[in-house]
Amino acid sequence: MTKIEILAHDGRVLAGFRFDPSASFPFPKATVVIAPAMAVPQAFYAAFAQYLASCGYTVWTFDYRGTGESHQGSLRGAKGDLTDWVARDFDAVLTHANDLLPEAPLFAIGHSFGGQCAPLLPSRDRLSGLINIAVGSGSRRHTTPSTQRAAPLLWHVLVPLLCPLFGYFPGAKIGVIGNVPTGAMRQWRRWCLTEEYILTGEPGAREAYASAQYAVLALTFADDELLLEEGSLMLHRAYKQRPVDYRLIEASRVGMARIGHFGFFKPQSAEKLWPMVSQWLEERRHEPRPGMARY
Repeated sequence: MTKIEILAHDGRVLAGFRFDPSASFPFPKATVVIAPAMAVPQAFYAAFAQYLASCGYTVWTFDYRGTGESHQGSLRGAKGDLTDWVARDFDAVLTHANDLLPEAPLFAIGHSFGGQCAPLLPSRDRLSGLINIAVGSGSRRHTTPSTQRAAPLLWHVLVPLLCPLFGYFPGAKIGVIGNVPTGAMRQWRRWCLTEEYILTGEPGAREAYASAQYAVLALTFADDELLLEEGSLMLHRAYKQRPVDYRLIEASRVGMARIGHFGFFKPQSAEKLWPMVSQWLEERRHEPRPGMARY
């Protein structure tokens, strides 16, 4: 594991880590970039990244601007919205990782927001595949009853009141989501207040989903405490170029007590769940990228 600094497309410095396979692998099988969920620090994904590295993959983690180790100093007035996170940050990590190993297939793993936004990546045609973990719609009608009850307070009271007051959304102080720059929170609010989330909340998103050509594996969990399966199905049906490998996983059927929205990345999932991803990567890494000539 190597700590690194990566320049976003506009020159902002992002904090990241690269996890390299052992010397037993003369050349990495593929490059994998893990894109975080909203307000989740990259350290949360370290154990899973180490697992993939042990399987022969070079893995990159990072924090979006204004979050985690990519932000230093006061959060008041921190710049960054979701468009910055996708087009300048996530995309910069993706292209940087790919440029260092251009011969290796390139994959992205998106947790929640990190997978929702992947079709909007400017360099998405470099991808051989995307793995979506707990990716669904944040629209109120696609969330669990407890999340639905909390939504009006969050979107109509807390965000409008606290963002101007603090200069960012102080989620860590109140135990809601986490600290998020004002621009990102307001844009996410717009998505969540529309009927079909990103598909209707972000201009061009539906078309981006429909035209994406990379392979997709979607792991959705029946006991997700935040998102309903209906919203996950809606987003994954928006992919039109090729069928999505969609899997609804019930904890009891894989011998686990609970998975939820965050459990996949925890070490207790290593034996039961992580091989689903490494096996899918192994199967897909030999396929040509969608934009490459076939011989």
